[in-house]
Amino acid sequence: MLLRKNILAAAMFAFAISAASAALAENADLQSPHLVLRLEKISPTLGASTSEKNLVGYFGAKNVKRQKVSLGEGETADGTVIYPNDAKRRVSFVWKNIKKRDTPETIFVCDTPSQWALPNDITTGTRLLDLEKLNGKPFKLSGFDWDNGGTVLSWNGGKLESALKSKSGKVSATLQLVPTAKNYPDELIGDKEILSSNKNMRKLNPAVGTVNILAP
Repeated sequence: MLLRKNILAAAMFAFAISAASAALAENADLQSPHLVLRLEKISPTLGASTSEKNLVGYFGAKNVKRQKVSLGEGETADGTVIYPNDAKRRVSFVWKNIKKRDTPETIFVCDTPSQWALPNDITTGTRLLDLEKLNGKPFKLSGFDWDNGGTVLSWNGGKLESALKSKSGKVSATLQLVPTAKNYPDELIGDKEILSSNKNMRKLNPAVGTVNILAP
């Protein structure tokens, strides 16, 4: 995990109190304004092995709440949200073990702007053209205006395919983009694959609206 001065940003954790800051400081990266989630080596305290108890210990009971978390398509799950009333710092956890509330299955960052980021400073608000540049080639995403609209379906063997996945493949990040304009062509709508190089898609240049960390 990476720390730059007093600003923390990651897909998995919230704005750290002093104890967390001290624990992370040894891995500081002064080139990034964010605390970056490294998918290959996740902190046992706040990563794939974390628990609600850990979150309370780091961020305080008043900043950790049990809430229903939206899974899309009208579905919800019992989860835990850190900083539920602070959009910039809010992160939602859905647990594999709901009784013990440990071992995250999915972690969501759904607010823009957010202090949390993935490797390469990918965060909510990052635009399609920037993702394409980081990937080194066009990628595939779904059409808009349905529950899974704008989800990146494949990086097409680009650089982000490995950058957003651990070598073991047990932890990965998925992105869901949202339109940046109210009106856009019908060809960008619906449950279908669209290349980021599509002329109208590039013109729209949608932004990341949701970051999901998956540890199935």
